[in-house]
Amino acid sequence: MSFSNGKLRLPCDWLLGCGLACTVPLLFDFVLPRILPGFYGVYVAQPAVWLLIILYFLHLPRYRGVGKKRMLPLLIRLAGGVALFQIYLMVVAGFLSGFGKSPYSFTLRGILFNLVYVASGLLGMELCRAWLLNRLLHRPAAFLPVLLALLFAVIDIPAKQIPGPESTLETWTQFCGSSVHPIVMEHLLASFLAMWGGALPALVYRGLLEAFEWFCPVLPDLNWAMKALTGTVVPLVGLAIIQEYYASQLASRRRKRTTGEGMVRTAVFGVAAVVTIWFSLGVFPVRPAVIYSGSMRPTLEVGDIVIIARKNPDLLTVGDIIAYRVEGSPIPTIHRVIEVEGAGFDRKFITKGDDNDQPDEPVQQGQVKGKVVLVIPRLGWASIAARKLFI
Repeated sequence: MSFSNGKLRLPCDWLLGCGLACTVPLLFDFVLPRILPGFYGVYVAQPAVWLLIILYFLHLPRYRGVGKKRMLPLLIRLAGGVALFQIYLMVVAGFLSGFGKSPYSFTLRGILFNLVYVASGLLGMELCRAWLLNRLLHRPAAFLPVLLALLFAVIDIPAKQIPGPESTLETWTQFCGSSVHPIVMEHLLASFLAMWGGALPALVYRGLLEAFEWFCPVLPDLNWAMKALTGTVVPLVGLAIIQEYYASQLASRRRKRTTGEGMVRTAVFGVAAVVTIWFSLGVFPVRPAVIYSGSMRPTLEVGDIVIIARKNPDLLTVGDIIAYRVEGSPIPTIHRVIEVEGAGFDRKFITKGDDNDQPDEPVQQGQVKGKVVLVIPRLGWASIAARKLFI
């Protein structure tokens, strides 16, 4: 990578390699399905394309990663450790949400075809990634690994999985949480691994994850939120640890200490941010809500934050303060249960704000989002101010 007269000059072979990578999703999603639909297009044509890409990048001049060669064995162990820890967390989450049978074939023929399909794509992608990175980089950088991570994430997400423009916000949220975020973070870590040590560490990290998904007969049956959490936090922490180690090896003692502290802070902040986002979206059994009206005075004041815990509607009783959704309202209503009608699926709740004169319309079980279990006074005024400013 060089600059001349303020302009970035890219080698022709790099542009050709990058263009080759960019054609892969177009070829796999739009061209091959028309020429060879079904089995032959997926399990014959796609591995053949990847094989050509592998041969192309193998014949090009080799470029070593920016890390020191003596650190490569440790980098490989770190990459494998991050992958195994991510698999471990998915298995632990599976004990909470359950397990299911793998959708992939486990006949001898099926295993062989899947092995060729997975291995060809994995090897082709990582050889391409490592060459594109190390052809240009002679010292550590962040922009190019991030850019290539986004490119390979686009390649890795099939176009048919992307929701249509008419899809709801919930559908897009689930798609981004279960597919986009984990795939982007996986490729981000793989790009930094390839920058420091070439294709091998990235192959170890992604290879273990792919092997678990494709060749384990029983898989954790995770919801989109748990997929997002495990697939985002673990690569983020792994990236911070690896970056801290390598930066400290290449820096002076004083710089080493500063860089290490910075990367640790980055990891802690990143994990806290991810957990906070999913907590706010209701991924966990509890979530916060801000009180915007005075209908529950004096129990709840405007600006209070309440913590809402999911609870089986059959266990709710008179006197409980519940949160429920009213059609057309962007925020939940939080009122007290004053009467319970019916039983079983026909059970309804009559609610009323403590400061209101009249009860609300009957609340169906499906509308109930949870029960208020904790009140934090006045902490929500910043949210109210922001809402009035921007909405």
